[in-house]
Amino acid sequence: MRQLKPEVVERRKRHLLQWIVHYYVKTSRAVSSSLIAEEAGLDLSSASIRGILQELENEGYLHQPHTSAGREPTDKGYRFFVDYLSDVQRLAAGEKAQIEEQYESRIEELDTLLSETSRLLSRVSHGAGIVLSPQMRQQSIKRLELLPLGGRNVLGVLVTDSGLVRHWPISLTFAPSARQVNTLNRFLNESIRGCSVDQAQATVMTKLAQMEREFQELTGLAGELLTEVGRVVSPESIYVDGADNILSQAEQFGDLKTVQSLMRVMGEKSRLASLLEDELRLPRDAKKTSRVRIGAESGLPELRSASLVTHVYRHGDQVLGVLGILGSKRMEYSKMMGLVDYVSRLVEARLSEWDLEEVS
Repeated sequence: MRQLKPEVVERRKRHLLQWIVHYYVKTSRAVSSSLIAEEAGLDLSSASIRGILQELENEGYLHQPHTSAGREPTDKGYRFFVDYLSDVQRLAAGEKAQIEEQYESRIEELDTLLSETSRLLSRVSHGAGIVLSPQMRQQSIKRLELLPLGGRNVLGVLVTDSGLVRHWPISLTFAPSARQVNTLNRFLNESIRGCSVDQAQATVMTKLAQMEREFQELTGLAGELLTEVGRVVSPESIYVDGADNILSQAEQFGDLKTVQSLMRVMGEKSRLASLLEDELRLPRDAKKTSRVRIGAESGLPELRSASLVTHVYRHGDQVLGVLGILGSKRMEYSKMMGLVDYVSRLVEARLSEWDLEEVS
């Protein structure tokens, strides 16, 4: 009996596994050896197919829900499929048009842009859209000032270079004059433009200490303002949209308990944010492509029935945040990888447009 070369045997196994995972993603039906023989067109005998299936099961790529059932891919099988995808940026023309139309509308603030981006990713992918916002404490300050509201009440306004905007009311211990407020605004923006939020208070207080006799009241005012800044940089660091999409496809994620735990972690947000922040610490080259985490690869037990496709977005040379899609392990991976790559480039383009508008 003629023995096949090991590389030929391995190539057959890869082709068969790719076909099985693709078929299961498209149909959600377990795959039997008879189905493969009828539909796969792989020119393999029934005995060869059964033998290869058994090997793939022994190696952890497939499993049988029960003895008489066909095979289904495991997380390891999905990982093989994703790693060997050749078409990772396939988006239909209509889907690109829908995305571009969303970004044609004027969006003035980064918070709104990121919120709309998570909603867009959810709508186009029919999964959950997730966008991690820039870490505001490390953002460079573009403008920080007070707007008088009357008496001891003022409105603080903070704008960063990446487009994040925060505004909040402050009740002071004294009623500042218009001259004091104008002087402080001018002083602040000359002193801390380009500083990070973490650096700003130390920078301002050091300078004010040298001017304490002349500006005693301003020292207290600046101290209150910069303390307040530290309290408002934390709102909504992650935007999540599309929980209803997950619920409508609940059967793809498993039993009710599994779906409930998935919904719970989506609601907590802080754990999802921590997971996405791992992307920001990856080596530079690893941040240039989409990343796929399947099931337990995410590190969160609640996501064991799901897959997460992510991509970082930048402003110039600086990595700002992460956007992605959370969905079933049966998602169409090539399309989802292309989608997050495409949308990240649109977000980056919008941030660049803001820079040009500021210059003009």
